[in-house]
Amino acid sequence: MKIVPIAFESLGVRSQATFLETPDLKILVDPAVSLAPRRYGLPPHKLEVEKLLELARSVKEYAEEADVLIITHYHYDHHDPGFVIPRDIYKGKKVFIKDPNSFINASQGKGRAPRFLNSIKGLPDSVQPADGKEVVLGHTKIRFSCPVLHGADEKMGYVIQVAVSDGDETVMFTSDIEGAPKEMHVKFTQEVKPSTLIIDGPLSYMLGYALTEEQFNAAMNNLEKIVKQGLTTMIVDHHLVRDQRYREIISSLKSKVKEVNANVVTAAEYLGREENPLESRRKELFSESNEPAKLPRGVAELLKGGG
Repeated sequence: MKIVPIAFESLGVRSQATFLETPDLKILVDPAVSLAPRRYGLPPHKLEVEKLLELARSVKEYAEEADVLIITHYHYDHHDPGFVIPRDIYKGKKVFIKDPNSFINASQGKGRAPRFLNSIKGLPDSVQPADGKEVVLGHTKIRFSCPVLHGADEKMGYVIQVAVSDGDETVMFTSDIEGAPKEMHVKFTQEVKPSTLIIDGPLSYMLGYALTEEQFNAAMNNLEKIVKQGLTTMIVDHHLVRDQRYREIISSLKSKVKEVNANVVTAAEYLGREENPLESRRKELFSESNEPAKLPRGVAELLKGGG
């Protein structure tokens, strides 16, 4: 199966946009990109906005090629109602979404999900809530988890995980589980037994604020457990790579699983590219060149909406 991480933190933006291609189906999961409105008390740097627009174009191109688009939840780094990625990417597509009426917090269920669905109304070939379902299209099986917590508690809502199988291998996309701090996060992985897992990693840059030491340790222990249960490749990125110490954390995980010879990499490493974690370098970027970005209207609206 072809796996293309299109936009991730190690590539310069907030995103988990991923393209999967089986012999008979092309799938794009979470076609969106975003930035931190503020980091270290600073707005986005010019380089971050340039990268956002560049990767938004890439997401659009892959979306146009895809047969199926999947939305795992309604945060703006996972879906876009038309801020920077045109809504017409949904035209004629089969769209599978996190159920907007069940296991969803107020900000997503009452605001973002209805806005998104209204924005794409009349464009897709079909729109189906996917929670807990299994779909077979041609020789490709897409399996969706029941809703799981976006992290350690209900504050950030729920997401659905996605497993794609082509008969030879299974690739699984965790969405935002913040490194799997709960057993519910691990359950779907144990059921589908992927060879490749695309996971977001713990929210370590918020340690002591939105993440406790106990939750961080639980997430790292579960990551170790998941790798040792038979993964060939773990692409760990997104939340983790917002942390300046992400290399240290990944190295620690690698050392704990070295006996199983699994490949534990960021999205950039998987693609053979140089890592470019712009958000975690924002203070450095401004010290090198004090260039706050002039935000195009769509980007300004995106950042105004928060995460």
